[in-house]
Amino acid sequence: MVLFLGLQAFKEAWEMACSFRARTRIVIPAGYNFLVHPVDFGGPCKSKVTLDILGTIVAPEDPAAWKGLNRRKWLYFHGVKHLTLEGGGTVNGMGWLWWAQSCKINKTNPCRNAPTAITFHKCKDLKVKNLKVVCGQKMHIAFTNCLRVLTFRLIVTSPAVSPNTDGIHISASHGVNIKDSVVRTGDDCISIVSNSSRIKIRNIVCGPGHGISIGSLGKSNSSSLVRDVMVDGAFLSNTDNGVRIKTWQGGSGNATNITFQNIFMENVSNPIIIDQYYCDAQMPCANQVWY
Repeated sequence: MVLFLGLQAFKEAWEMACSFRARTRIVIPAGYNFLVHPVDFGGPCKSKVTLDILGTIVAPEDPAAWKGLNRRKWLYFHGVKHLTLEGGGTVNGMGWLWWAQSCKINKTNPCRNAPTAITFHKCKDLKVKNLKVVCGQKMHIAFTNCLRVLTFRLIVTSPAVSPNTDGIHISASHGVNIKDSVVRTGDDCISIVSNSSRIKIRNIVCGPGHGISIGSLGKSNSSSLVRDVMVDGAFLSNTDNGVRIKTWQGGSGNATNITFQNIFMENVSNPIIIDQYYCDAQMPCANQVWY
């Protein structure tokens, strides 16, 4: 059964929970699929809010549902402190039509943005645990400008052929802990970029996909600093890369205090790779090396 959870009803439930001064909980009940259009969950909230996903939240299948909206986001949480997502249910991005339109699948298609399934922006003291996130339109879970994040017991999956479907993406965030999770997608299982620090990743199963990556860094001559990253305990299988640091020519900054340990790999094409000539572009990147 699919139930249409109207945007207004969803927003009203969020606003009510956010306005209470006592700890509050929004429950997505088990046994139902809820069709949810792009929605914005904004803070700050007066209380600690838990979104208890027991059933399944499903995105619109047709990309036309984003007409006139921000094509980069589906479920967008921002400016919230002490938020918890849990429950053992599923978030399904229904990404097949998005993937078919990608210029990486068909080079005659224009390169356009696609939504991240779940985005957390400027959230603090955040917990995301015991959930399945599947078939993301592009990235599955993104933490941007977040502080103190704990993530565990996640299952994140998309087919190996799905383009740009990073499992967990960390950008400009600090104090992020990811553990005891399985990530199987068409791109990086975990990617860490742009001025992130104090990242701890433990007990991860990764593959298929592109492995665990720091970067890409320095695109369009930008500056990036990534520091204090620990990956301790991972099993990677059937991935293009194992553990990787990738930078664009022309950029500046550094990646420091990076530790990869207790990593086991099976059928991995590039087990350890540091790529300072990274180029993810339709046209070859010009050589910027000076002699």
